[in-house]
Amino acid sequence: MKNFILAILIAVLITYSCGIVINEWYDFTVHFDDHLFGPMESVAGITVIGAIMAVIGVIVAVSIFGALIIGLIAGVIGLMFAGIAVFWPMLLVIAFIVWLVKDKRQVIH
Repeated sequence: MKNFILAILIAVLITYSCGIVINEWYDFTVHFDDHLFGPMESVAGITVIGAIMAVIGVIVAVSIFGALIIGLIAGVIGLMFAGIAVFWPMLLVIAFIVWLVKDKRQVIH
């Protein structure tokens, strides 16, 4: 959770810094319904939009990565069960032979 909050703060800081630079260099303004927002309101609005887009990007990236991991784990488990299902008679014979051949210790009283 700490990394998530840190990522949001970094995104907000970068967006805010870029907004200030663009506002100073290019006299950037935001108009909404015939209302002209001031420089700080413009930067604040763009910062909020940037933070929301960063959160959505993190959610999409994590969900895609999580789906890939779950799919890979399910595939490995499926292959393991398929391998055990095919070779279980041989595994049973090997286990029986190992049980017969292993050293039997005698109890000394």
